Amino acid sequence: MQVVMIGPFMLKLSLLMLAAAAAAGYAVPFFLTKRLEPDRRKPLMDDLVTALLIGILVWKFSVIVFNPNSVIRSPRSLLYFTGGTEGLNLGAIIGAMIPVYKCLKYRRPWAAYANAALAWLASGYGVWNLLRVFFDGGGASSIASTVVSAAVVTFQLRRTDRVFSGYHFVLSVLWLSIGWFAASLLDGAPDEAWWLGFTGMQLCLIAAMILAFSVKVTVDAKRKSNDTKPPII
Repeated sequence: MQVVMIGPFMLKLSLLMLAAAAAAGYAVPFFLTKRLEPDRRKPLMDDLVTALLIGILVWKFSVIVFNPNSVIRSPRSLLYFTGGTEGLNLGAIIGAMIPVYKCLKYRRPWAAYANAALAWLASGYGVWNLLRVFFDGGGASSIASTVVSAAVVTFQLRRTDRVFSGYHFVLSVLWLSIGWFAASLLDGAPDEAWWLGFTGMQLCLIAAMILAFSVKVTVDAKRKSNDTKPPII
């Protein structure tokens, strides 16, 4: 475990890399939503920042839920340990509930939240993998993931006028999940496989691919059907 000393504090290098990736990734949704009116843009970005901070706090302190004995034996462990993969999943779920709640309560456009959040995720994950290449021994998989993230972010920024398009979000999810899944295969056989030799992340990407492709096919078929309908006389 690589650590960095900041005064009397000892921080894991991975946490600093995560913070840098989240901060750098913020720039993409910031530019993606630049065409929105201020009264729409500010609440959207504020809600996403709130969701991120709450997700990080849940992940950091979920060790109390998943490993309470270690906290009881040594309360200082809260400063050094996190909830691990389980805590990360819990933090992601609770964090995602923030924008969902805002959209339902205030009838805000879900597609704008979804596109902005996906842009943040793609750019942040790309920066994370880029940092891994330089500081954490990241190999071909990290390089490929960075390239995929950059390509999808470029696709989103070129069509900032479609920030309210759910179809644009579905396409972004489809290509991002395909690219990240292909990049993950460059690591070779995983040490911890969940099912059929795939890791949990790979299974999530497969599910995202299938869901996004199904939605795309359904929407395309519906559009084609509407285009071929005879005009009403």
